[in-house]
Amino acid sequence: MNKIIISCALVLTFLFIYAGDKQKKEVPPGTVQINDTLFADETEISNFSWLEYVYYNERKFGKNSQEYISSLPDTMVWREKNSNNEPYVQYYFRHVAYRNYPVVGISYEQAVKYCIWRSERVNYLINIRDGKQVNHPDSVFRGKPIYQYRLPTKQEWEALAIVGNDKKLETAALKKSKYLSNNPVPEGEKWNDNKDVTVPVNSYIPNKLGLYNLKGNVAEMVQVKGIAKGGGWRDLREKCFLLNDFAYEKPTAMLGFRCVCIKK
Repeated sequence: MNKIIISCALVLTFLFIYAGDKQKKEVPPGTVQINDTLFADETEISNFSWLEYVYYNERKFGKNSQEYISSLPDTMVWREKNSNNEPYVQYYFRHVAYRNYPVVGISYEQAVKYCIWRSERVNYLINIRDGKQVNHPDSVFRGKPIYQYRLPTKQEWEALAIVGNDKKLETAALKKSKYLSNNPVPEGEKWNDNKDVTVPVNSYIPNKLGLYNLKGNVAEMVQVKGIAKGGGWRDLREKCFLLNDFAYEKPTAMLGFRCVCIKK
């Protein structure tokens, strides 16, 4: 009961902030604006976005470097008994057909390092744009950062998901036999849905804040290690209640993440 009361208070706070008059301002890459200082990724981090990170480490540090090796996802998460997922071990991360699918096989520590790298790169590019430093392949950001990407807190994730939830939209979609999230189809039900395992990160209808796939597809890591939110492509829709926690111990094929961004 206390958990629901606290979450409701967070929702009211976010609603008040979101309902305020927001001027058109610069929005950090990949995000939507929530309030004057908080932005959230529109989608889960994709294979394409993670490949940018991997290629950067390969070019800067070399293919035999610890930086490069430690940034690679664990593609063996797809290798399971009695499954037909073996082709994903080789193709899911690197094949062009899956560029826009959520990256999986990522550990909590890898996600945190990605957030640090992304912050540095975005602030660096802003410096280049504003003429504060010269672009060079080996240059790093210099100066006071404007934006900081990180994993959302559990409370932030819940507030974003609940505030953006639209029951009227969901009801209308269900009447038209359109699924709103990537979850297993209940027995006896038919949907206009051609999903395999995961789906592209911008699939289905975004919530009222413009955020995609907070329910289903991949469970999303938060700042508390070992806790994910939203559920994944194997979790039944009714299990993906927005306040539910999903425990994890290691990278899996159902675990990914999205970032929030703080303006300093």
